[in-house]
Amino acid sequence: MGPSLCTAGRRQRTRVVITPGGPGGGARTAGETAAAELTFKNNGPAWLGNLGSGDPVAEVRLIVPQGTKVTGVPSDCYPRTLGGGYYPNRTGAPRYDCDLRYWVLEDTERTFAFSVRVDTVVPGATGAVSIHPAFGEFGEYPFGFDPDLTNNKAVLTVN
Repeated sequence: MGPSLCTAGRRQRTRVVITPGGPGGGARTAGETAAAELTFKNNGPAWLGNLGSGDPVAEVRLIVPQGTKVTGVPSDCYPRTLGGGYYPNRTGAPRYDCDLRYWVLEDTERTFAFSVRVDTVVPGATGAVSIHPAFGEFGEYPFGFDPDLTNNKAVLTVN
């Protein structure tokens, strides 16, 4: 069964907040650990849900910046290879897919808190945070009911 949608378009936003282990901005030196909070927020007015199947309505995806390693992973996030394949360890993967629930109300906000360690300082290294359909890749099976796909991704900069 497909998503059950209200008639209005859905607006969403993906936000990234990085706070260091200590004061003064994001982690910048090798060995520092930062908390990376990845937040999905539905800006309404629509809601959606997979009420019949109970499948997640979407996934929030983290692409880990070069030179960093994820050392703490939320329980509802899964390690993957960059291409989306199986990754054998809970930490250290280059990508994580985090399930949203089977419903998203017009004001739903969901944060996934990761711990990220800088192993090697790579100037200008970036990762990404984006939202994707739970099944299929972004662009191949986009959210046809979302009038603005430009706010479905954010750049993650650590250094």
